[in-house]
Amino acid sequence: MAILFGDGHGSEDINDLAKACGDLAEKVGGKEMPLYRATNERGALAAGVARWDKLEGVDALLSWGPPPTAGIPRSVKFIAAWDHLPRPGYEKAVILPATTFAERQGSYTNVEGTVQFLRPPIPVRSPLKDGWEVLCELAIALGVKVDYAGIFPIQRELAIQPPDPDPDPTPVLIGPAHP
Repeated sequence: MAILFGDGHGSEDINDLAKACGDLAEKVGGKEMPLYRATNERGALAAGVARWDKLEGVDALLSWGPPPTAGIPRSVKFIAAWDHLPRPGYEKAVILPATTFAERQGSYTNVEGTVQFLRPPIPVRSPLKDGWEVLCELAIALGVKVDYAGIFPIQRELAIQPPDPDPDPTPVLIGPAHP
């Protein structure tokens, strides 16, 4: 039996909730499993690169999907949103068109911690680009030398060596989905 509980961004106190779920799981011989704001959040936490709660002081933000759950920091002077939907919080954002879930390829970490691969049933049509293409172009524009021919070399490299978060990078990108 699994006891699922939220991430503490609701009205409940996360410490009390986690303790209660742990106590219940122990009594019934089950295990507790926190639910993350998005499936990829679990993978980012496992890789040690989930830093979206440390956004104060950021003056430029590229948000991939919905705005940060905690809101856009007051320090942000420029915001770009890479999304396929108009959303509250993006009234003053530069909006970049994004692919929908049905057009994306790649991988994500589900709530069980298993990496799953996506093959899109709908092909990406211009002017849209695959997420890996946009991120590579952004990296090049920021002076990072990258040379990937597709998503598979990126996945292979990440499987071999997860990114080293030392020193802590200044967060400017929010992951694909924070409902």
